Amino acid sequence: MIKNTLFLSAMLIGSILMSACGEKGPFKVVFISGSNEYFSDISLLKYKEYLENNYEDVEVTLLQAGGELNQKHEYSDLPGLEALENCDLLLIFTRRLTIPDEQIQHVKNYVNSGGPVVALRTASHGFQNWLEIDKDVWGGNYRGHYPGSPEQTAIDEQGNRYPEGEVTGPTLKVKINPDAKDHPVLDGITDFRSRYSLYRTSPVAPDVEVLMTGTIPTGESEPLAWTRKYKGARVVYIAIGGLQDWENSTFKRLVTNALFWAGKRNIPPEVPATVKQRPQPKGKIMLSARSRVEREKGSDQWEETTVAEELFIGETAIIICDMWDKHWCTGATKRVDELARKMAPVVNEAREKGIQIIHAPSSTMPFYAGWPQKQRMMLAPEVPKPEPLDLPDHPLPIDDSDGGCDTDDESHSAWTRQSPHIEISEYDGISDDGNEIYNFFKEQGIKRIIMMGVHTNMCVLNRSFAIKQMRRWGIDCLLVRDLTDAMYDPKDAPYVSHDEGTELVVQHIEKYWCPSILSKDLVAALDKL
Repeated sequence: MIKNTLFLSAMLIGSILMSACGEKGPFKVVFISGSNEYFSDISLLKYKEYLENNYEDVEVTLLQAGGELNQKHEYSDLPGLEALENCDLLLIFTRRLTIPDEQIQHVKNYVNSGGPVVALRTASHGFQNWLEIDKDVWGGNYRGHYPGSPEQTAIDEQGNRYPEGEVTGPTLKVKINPDAKDHPVLDGITDFRSRYSLYRTSPVAPDVEVLMTGTIPTGESEPLAWTRKYKGARVVYIAIGGLQDWENSTFKRLVTNALFWAGKRNIPPEVPATVKQRPQPKGKIMLSARSRVEREKGSDQWEETTVAEELFIGETAIIICDMWDKHWCTGATKRVDELARKMAPVVNEAREKGIQIIHAPSSTMPFYAGWPQKQRMMLAPEVPKPEPLDLPDHPLPIDDSDGGCDTDDESHSAWTRQSPHIEISEYDGISDDGNEIYNFFKEQGIKRIIMMGVHTNMCVLNRSFAIKQMRRWGIDCLLVRDLTDAMYDPKDAPYVSHDEGTELVVQHIEKYWCPSILSKDLVAALDKL
């Protein structure tokens, strides 16, 4: 009840402040889009719609570069720049444009007359015939980038590029500079991650205030977001902005804060997510589950057995555990990608028939901070937790003490989000907090969990929302044994193949924790509804 009251209060305060942000009249913002490499036309169009739909008095004019491509595979024409003569702020996301002198003069006139600017990613080299803008205006020092790639692309039948596939670069940790933690641009911002290459930006100008830094797994770190004044106006530069970044709620909030701060407007609070209650489904399914029973207590002799499981749809949830977009282990990344593609249609079928879906990609919650699916979980009222059942831990049948990677990679935090192959739909939930998930289950009357994801011997068993904890809280679980995978290196005991190692862990779970099912049996049962 308290959380719901706070949520309604936040909505009321948000509506007041979002109107107040326009107390000086409409906030007129011009977007200049011309980073062909990063599909700024797609991201800025969506961001324009987001701003205008969520913040009163914000008027966005989007100017898109066009014309023929120059030698840098970027555009050579940028019409409509006369709009800069009557705007309150300019956002630039261009890359190596070579536009006519009379066009670029509009940009120079705006900047040199003290117009505030927010510059993104390739704006450090946004105009091939005005490369000095980086040092002179942004205060940067762009010198290329560390290893990484831009958007992956394909060509359609008309010869047009479009984004396809995942970014392949190393994961970038974006961290708040402790000395700047109270800066208004960082309001509501936490550390987050990006999959785009780290720009070499140092040394920045002496009058720059660095807000955030970027660090890659090899240890190199560079200034990533900063502010300064130019001709008396506020300037903000942010060195990321690929398509995936715009799906990240924390990044989008960072850009929004930068716009309002640079434009000397009140920074409005986070826009409250609209959280709808899912329809309460009816019906039930019967599943044949596999378990193992000990012939005689203490004999360690086990027999496979089949048990019938009755699941009421409205009382059942699927938890998708740690199906990240990228893992530090190359072998694990490949297997998880394949698993995600196999998992997606099963999850879609279960959702369509009414089963609650919970996405639990641990340590990626900043990406989903503003999503209604995340808010749904946070709004569930706190409930007392039961006294945990005394269920002993038994040693695993495989040795994973070295991390279990079969491709000899060094461990680091590589993930930024859940695999995009798995859809997150309107009534789903997002959380990596077992306490939060338990609260939600009690609110919704969820009594049974179907667990899928990775890794079977680690997170699937040991996370705060995973099999061990839920079983100790008295919630029955089922493991989908063909939609999971272990972190196991065949060079370690018991020296079996990777798949055999996974099967041994599944059997371990069947012995001590819960039965397992096959995804095809789940889909077949759902098809009968």
